[in-house]
Amino acid sequence: MRYKVDVAVSREGKITFLGWAFGKNPETPVKYTVLDGESKEVEGTVIESVRRDEVVEAFFKDYEKEHGPIKRELGYDINTPYKKGETRYLVIEVDGKTKKVKFDDRILESFNSVAHKKREKLMALFHWETVEVAWEYFRDHGFRALWKKSVHRLKGIQEDYDYNEWYKKVKITEEELEKQRNTVLPVQPKFSIVIPVYETPEKFLRKMLTSIADQTYGNFEVCVADATPYEKYGNAEAAGKLPKEVLKEYQDRDLRFRFKVLEKNLGISDNTNAAINMAEGDFIVFADHDDELEPNALFECAKTINEHPDCVMIYSDEDKIDFEDTYYFEPHFKSDFNPDLLRSVNYVCHLMAFKRELLDSIAETDEDGSKVYERKAYDGAQDHDLILRAVEKAQEMEREKTGGDLEKLSEEDRKLLREGRFTSSNICHIQKSLYHWRSHQASTAQHPEAKLYAFDAGARAVYDHCKRLGLPVKKVEKGITYGFYHTVYENAKPLISVIIPNKDHTADLDKAIRSLAGSNYKNLEFIVVENNSDQEETWKYYADIQREFPAEGFIDKTPEEIKNEGQTELPGSNQNSALGAATPTVRVVKWQGPFNYSAINNFGVKFSRGEYLLFLNNDIELIDPDSIDEMIGYVQREDVGICGARLLYPDEDIQHAGVIMGMGGIAGAAFVRTHDAELSYMHRAKCVQDYSCVTAACLLTKRKLFDEVGGYTEELAVAFNDVDFCMKIRALGKLVVYNPYAKFYHYESKSRGMEDTPEKVARFNSEIVKFAKRWPECLRYGDPYYNPALTFMKSNFTLKNLDKEKVGEPFRMDILKDIV
Repeated sequence: MRYKVDVAVSREGKITFLGWAFGKNPETPVKYTVLDGESKEVEGTVIESVRRDEVVEAFFKDYEKEHGPIKRELGYDINTPYKKGETRYLVIEVDGKTKKVKFDDRILESFNSVAHKKREKLMALFHWETVEVAWEYFRDHGFRALWKKSVHRLKGIQEDYDYNEWYKKVKITEEELEKQRNTVLPVQPKFSIVIPVYETPEKFLRKMLTSIADQTYGNFEVCVADATPYEKYGNAEAAGKLPKEVLKEYQDRDLRFRFKVLEKNLGISDNTNAAINMAEGDFIVFADHDDELEPNALFECAKTINEHPDCVMIYSDEDKIDFEDTYYFEPHFKSDFNPDLLRSVNYVCHLMAFKRELLDSIAETDEDGSKVYERKAYDGAQDHDLILRAVEKAQEMEREKTGGDLEKLSEEDRKLLREGRFTSSNICHIQKSLYHWRSHQASTAQHPEAKLYAFDAGARAVYDHCKRLGLPVKKVEKGITYGFYHTVYENAKPLISVIIPNKDHTADLDKAIRSLAGSNYKNLEFIVVENNSDQEETWKYYADIQREFPAEGFIDKTPEEIKNEGQTELPGSNQNSALGAATPTVRVVKWQGPFNYSAINNFGVKFSRGEYLLFLNNDIELIDPDSIDEMIGYVQREDVGICGARLLYPDEDIQHAGVIMGMGGIAGAAFVRTHDAELSYMHRAKCVQDYSCVTAACLLTKRKLFDEVGGYTEELAVAFNDVDFCMKIRALGKLVVYNPYAKFYHYESKSRGMEDTPEKVARFNSEIVKFAKRWPECLRYGDPYYNPALTFMKSNFTLKNLDKEKVGEPFRMDILKDIV
């Protein structure tokens, strides 16, 4: 028998248990019972089975290959009555074996502690499956590599920061709140906070309403649509005051609070619409009936509107709070406006506010003439659908104002554009956690498989959004888990020129060429830029590979002829006319200057014929045969300038999942040395999204944009030239997309070696300074696709170490003291 209790939480007079269990055969039924302290079954216990696809993936991949999909749901969702001071035993039985797990107040408190969570992670290292993987790793890579990997995992467990403690250290002070109360902003928009209510417990409804009443900014109204069915929901069911009684109490005390009892429950979308139709404010703020706002939430929104007059949409960071208001957890520190991430997941969520004119412009009308904002057809993902439609309209408004000419943006936005920091002129992100989402452990927030219908609706919302924009969407699939989406685009298979600098290492080069040539994308021409090779086998390889994959106008040459040729002459002006062929071609050109990555690639591009350029290191190997299709699907879009890929080390650790400006003081890849099978922060390693930069170890771009920015900056001969190129493309207003579904191995710097001599270190440091002088503002003020609450000391999106870093400040490097 294998089992796990993922969640055991006491709230509202009951304990919720969530977890999974199975016997030798996963189809064998498992019996669950809950006993009290006297070993009697607890009456009123509700036991439901739950899909746990990640458990099937972890334990039964081979089983399903042999026997087909598992029909039994391996998870459980158990709710049992409980009062403080009582004892409960969760009993799990299968295959004649029994496990009895005790819970009481002390155990529940310990179970939900940070120490317990760290212990769980530590114990997971000793699970049999982990031991098997470790043995295979040891066998393939040796003891030293296994030791290094194990230390990395243990260190990560110990260094996890407790957000609850972190939040209390950075929380806004009473002095700051008082200052806000006494601040008179030049523009004072009225906020309408709309809340659909349905059988909300008194305790939580009061917490939400009180959190609004305590706001430091006072120009607001609260519009509540109460859909509670009072004909069957009385004080006995409520175990306290009814929602309408609580709402009347607040309304009588403060005229800014208004509510309406609906004749019937219209469903979440139409209940929300009823609340919006009550609103009279300039901005509509969405809130759930049992969550809480930070006291400065509305002030920060009003401040943002004053700072950004064109703002029509606002969202903030958020976190979760337990049912006792004692523990804050799972903070979501978000990116600035990130359209591709929004198609991957509803990352906006809470707090969100829309200008009334924007909402009205996307509203539909029902048969009664009432405006419909959230659409019932997308129930379960109605917010995601609304946000996608609002974003479409906001971007349309921006285009109408500028006529598509970004030089007509405001002076401040033009400055951000030149600095590579611009994301939107009217969609604003407040980089503070202003919303506390009450944790319902069995909801989609924690266990997404519990509401599959919501994710079907979300996939439709994303697909329909792409269709409205005219994007060549082929399908929208399930992403890494439910609630995450993978958008696949059609493409016309245009010619892609693959530029590969090379010095010797022909085995690696051959692997790179053949892995791409063997992919599902055939319209490729490889331009190998030879630079100072000195091994005889290299010249023979060049002769053989060009003979095997002949390019147009191919002239067969001996290895000796290739070796003795001088630098290849540049082609004429008609080079870009060809449409490509049905099979890949290879051409070797020679660059005879000293190694300069930028100059070599710029030289190679001059021989290319494709509208698209794929820059590739010679130590890359394609993993997924659809990788090139995945990349071109994004780069073909008008708004996209670059697409990068997910790169793995040979041991399946991540080498690249996007690049963050400021990481380590300058720029660094996200999630480096996180194992590809591990979960990443908000699943971002596995989400298509926009970043400031990606690595040119595997980077696809448009030829016309490459030419427009002057290619790679040749003053950056070795380091940061790819990051600089991405920033130049960003300064044109184009997106840089990271696509994790384009997947490659990267054997990293095998052919050129490491920066490990005094001369190389000096050169590296000089290029850090050159790069920083080109993009100082992004380093100083932060990467818009990262977040100032997250550390620059580690690549895994963990919280800033408040002993060593300050929220909102860059990571300091001595050599950049006067620049950043």
